[in-house]
Amino acid sequence: MSSKRSEDYLEEMFLEEMEGRLPSVTGLARALEVTKGTVVSVLKKLCAEGLLEHERYGNPSLTEEGRKRALSIYRRHQELAHFFRLLGVHGERAQQVACEMEHLLDDQVEMRLFALSDYICEGLRRGEPWAMELKRRLESPMELPHPMCLGGDGRRCRVVRITAEGALRKRLLEMGMVPGMEVELKGRSWGDDPLEVEVLGRRVGLRSDEARCIWVVPIR
Repeated sequence: MSSKRSEDYLEEMFLEEMEGRLPSVTGLARALEVTKGTVVSVLKKLCAEGLLEHERYGNPSLTEEGRKRALSIYRRHQELAHFFRLLGVHGERAQQVACEMEHLLDDQVEMRLFALSDYICEGLRRGEPWAMELKRRLESPMELPHPMCLGGDGRRCRVVRITAEGALRKRLLEMGMVPGMEVELKGRSWGDDPLEVEVLGRRVGLRSDEARCIWVVPIR
């Protein structure tokens, strides 16, 4: 199994091949900002894995298996960068995040990411109401969610997710803590139980272990 850094070498060699250049130790060292000695060490490892062919003093070249692996990495990078552009993250930042995440994807995650990106793009092309609303929200992102136990007294919030499972999840949902519900934090001292919350016109008490499973965003 190739490491993240090894995959960077495969991807860089693949890019050079696509641009009609012969990969070289010097070129890889320059592109990846490492020493030539480091490049030679990684190339030996990739050769041992059957991903490269490299004669001493010659140019390294991808094997069929290496090219297949490199294509997969390159495709994932492009799909991630495209997805981040859909989210409104552009330029160098989108590329940087894609570089970090491309190594974590497997085939199943990649296919789901592509399906989601394609669905959003199709909705935007058609001017579907849900896609236009998504675009509007992404252009004005809300404050990030946090556990309810971190909220301030008198603050109105909207529930966005419940992270509890099993019996606790069922109990919270029965209380009315469902995604989309608006609640008001009535107060308590830090670290004290219970936290008083108004939901559906009534007050309920939540223990700390319950409140930290309820993620909310403030309503402004």
